[in-house]
Amino acid sequence: MPRIIRAEYLSYYNSARNSDKLFNIFLIEEDDGSFSCLTENGRRGTNLVRRTLCTKTGRTLAESNFRQKLDDKRYHRDTPYRDERFGASYSQIAKEYSFTQAKSDSVGTNESSGATQLNNSDSLKAKIITFPIEKKIEQRQKPKKSGILNEDQFDSLEI
Repeated sequence: MPRIIRAEYLSYYNSARNSDKLFNIFLIEEDDGSFSCLTENGRRGTNLVRRTLCTKTGRTLAESNFRQKLDDKRYHRDTPYRDERFGASYSQIAKEYSFTQAKSDSVGTNESSGATQLNNSDSLKAKIITFPIEKKIEQRQKPKKSGILNEDQFDSLEI
């Protein structure tokens, strides 16, 4: 079964733009010894879109694609992404390959099977980040006066 060699989880949040995006990138070693680089991105709470950067290539080319795409996202002029501590809980690829990170930077592995283990659902629910939601200020409406049409506009006529 293919295994994830390296994973990076990024997010971008900007309340002024109503933007809450996730971006995950994976370096995967295939069964035949070749490497692939996969990404997934989308808005938090939706199904993420999966894309393939490269498939069945050498490790150096796959790592180069991985680093290039990661740098593009982290140093983007308009939407610079930051590290997401709980990105594995949102990732469909990480669930598919049974991969999580025990801490934010280290990978937890199971010595007996050589595969990484996914945390149980209770601990994942405890790690979900809730982002602040701005409350919309209700606009007070002026009471309408009877008898005058288009009072707030210059072209009003009174009959």
